[in-house]
Amino acid sequence: MPRLFVIDDRDQTIELCHRQLGEFDYVTRCERPIPCQVCPERERACPLKCAHDYHEAAATLRRLSALPDLVVLDLHFALPEERLLPEDKSGLPAGEAARKAALQRLRRRQGLLILERLRRDYPTLPVVLLTTTDVDRSALGLPPAGLADPLVYFCENEVVDSRTLASEITRALNLHHARQEGPVFWGDSPAMAELRRGLTITARSPLPVLLEGETGSGKSFLAEQVIHPRSGLRGPFVVTDLSTIPPTLLPAHLFGARRGAFTGAVQDQPGVFEQAHGGTLFLDEIANLELDLQRQLLLVLERGQVQRLGEAQPRPAEVKLIAATNAKLAALVAAGRFRADLYMRLNPALALRVPPLRERREDLPELLRFSLLEALAAPGLRPLVREYLARFPTPASFEAPSSLVLWGKPRADRAPPGGFAVFLSRDALARLLAHPWPGNARELKAFAANLLVSVLSAQLETGRSGRAPAVLAAPDRLVERLLLPAAPPLANAREGEASEGDAARDAAPDAFARGAFATRVRIAPGDSLAQVGTAVERQYLAAMFRYFGGDLPRMGKALLGERGTARQVHLRLNQLGLRVRSLRGARS
Repeated sequence: MPRLFVIDDRDQTIELCHRQLGEFDYVTRCERPIPCQVCPERERACPLKCAHDYHEAAATLRRLSALPDLVVLDLHFALPEERLLPEDKSGLPAGEAARKAALQRLRRRQGLLILERLRRDYPTLPVVLLTTTDVDRSALGLPPAGLADPLVYFCENEVVDSRTLASEITRALNLHHARQEGPVFWGDSPAMAELRRGLTITARSPLPVLLEGETGSGKSFLAEQVIHPRSGLRGPFVVTDLSTIPPTLLPAHLFGARRGAFTGAVQDQPGVFEQAHGGTLFLDEIANLELDLQRQLLLVLERGQVQRLGEAQPRPAEVKLIAATNAKLAALVAAGRFRADLYMRLNPALALRVPPLRERREDLPELLRFSLLEALAAPGLRPLVREYLARFPTPASFEAPSSLVLWGKPRADRAPPGGFAVFLSRDALARLLAHPWPGNARELKAFAANLLVSVLSAQLETGRSGRAPAVLAAPDRLVERLLLPAAPPLANAREGEASEGDAARDAAPDAFARGAFATRVRIAPGDSLAQVGTAVERQYLAAMFRYFGGDLPRMGKALLGERGTARQVHLRLNQLGLRVRSLRGARS
C-alpha cells in the first residue's frame, strides 16, 4: 500500500485523505503504529496527523527509516512569521506595511520554498503540489506547465476534491514507478520511452527480437530482465555470446553433437537450442556468424527443430530467439556478409535500438543516483559495507536501500537515519554529465562500484572521520581519476567503423589568456555529416564549459572575439541540448 505524507498548514487535506482515500497509508508525526482513522486521539484534535510547516516535515522525514512513496504539499501556508521559510528574514523591508506585504507573498509561495528544500534533501522523493487553475504561475515563480521537475506533479483544479486528488496521486505514483521499474531505470528520455514500448510489444510476440546497440549499452540485461520475464514462457533463459566461441566449435555449441561425431566429442552434448526449449535463447553478437552457420540457424528457426551433429533424428527446439548486435545488419546484408533471408526472419520491422548514454543526457543525474545506490546494495560490496559498519557504530535500523545520493557539500544533517548519504560535488556532477561514456551502461556500473569501494576503503584506512559515519564524500579528484583516461568506443571491425577520432593537441602556456582551447573529442558514425558535426560540437562546448568554469561571457569572447556574448553561448548550448543548470550540477 503506497505511503503518503501530507504537508499543509491546516488539517483539511489530511482529513479529506482519511475520509475518502482509504487505499493509501499515511505517514504521521507520532510514534503510534496504528492508522489515524482508528486512533483514540483522532477525536481530540490531534496535531500530529500531518506536518504543518517545513520544520515539522523535516523532523518527521529525518526519523523515518524509509521515505514515503509520495508527498502531498500545499502551496499557500497561513503561518506566523517565525515558522515561514526562509529562516533568515533580514532581507525583508523594514517598514510595517511593506514587511506585511512581503510576508504575505512568502505565505502565498511557501509551498515552493518547502519544495525546494525537499528536492535538495530528498531528490528522489516525488511531490504532488496543490495549486488552483487561476494561480499566476509566473508571479509565484512556478515553471510553465510541462516544464516542471519530472518528480513534481501539479494538482490544478478550482477545488481540490477527493476524486481530483486521488487521480493526481495515482498518476504521480504511476509516472514515478514508470521511470524505474524493477532493476531497470527507464528515465524520461524519448529514446528509452520508445524502447520500452517496443519491448512490451515484442516480448509478447512469438517472433524473434532483434536488439541493436553499442557495446555495453545493456542489450543482454534487457533480454534477461525485461523480455524473457514478459514473454510468458516457463522455460529457461540461455545466453550465448557468439564472439567468444571458436568458429570450429560453434556448430556443436549451437545445435549439439552426438558422442563420436568429431574428435573430442566423448559424450552426447545438447546444443543451446535444446537447452532453451520452451524458453528464451539470447544470441549475442549474431553478426559474427559465418554464412553457412547462418543458413543452419535459419532452418532451425523455421522448423522449430534441431539436429545434433552425427544424428539423423531431429529434436524439438521451440525457443523465443533474441538476437543482439552492435553492427548494423542491414549494411552487412547489403555488403553480402549477412544472409538476407535470415535477416528477414529476425523480424527487422520491429528491431529495437538500445540508445547509448550520450543520448540520455537528461536522465544522467538520476541514472547516476540509481547506479550508485544499486552498487551500494550489491552482494559484492556487502563485505566492505559490513566492515565499515563494524568500525563505525550505526543505528540498528541501518539498511543500504535507505541510502541517498546527493549533490553538494557533505552535511551530516542530510544523511538518512537508516542508510548512507553519498555526496558528490556539483562540479563532479558537471564532469560526469560531460563525460562521453563510451562504455555506456557497463562503464557507468563499473564507475559506481569503483567509486564506492575507493571512498569506503579510504575512510577505513584513515581510522578517523570528521563527519557522521554514514556520510560518504567522493572527492572531485577521485571522480576525475576514475573517468580518465576514457577508453575509446568499441567499434565493429566488420563494419569498418572509425575508431576514436583524436583531436587532442597541447595548448600553449598562454592559451587561457588568449582564449585558445584544445580538447579531445570522439567521432562516431552517424546518419549524416550534420549529426556527426553536432555530436562533436556538443563535446567541444561541454569541455570548454568546464575549462572556463561555467563563465559564459568568457566563453563568448573566446569563441567569437569581443562581439561574443553569454546569451549567444547560452542559446547555442540550449540548441544542442546542453542545459547550463545540468552542466553546473544544479539539482535535478
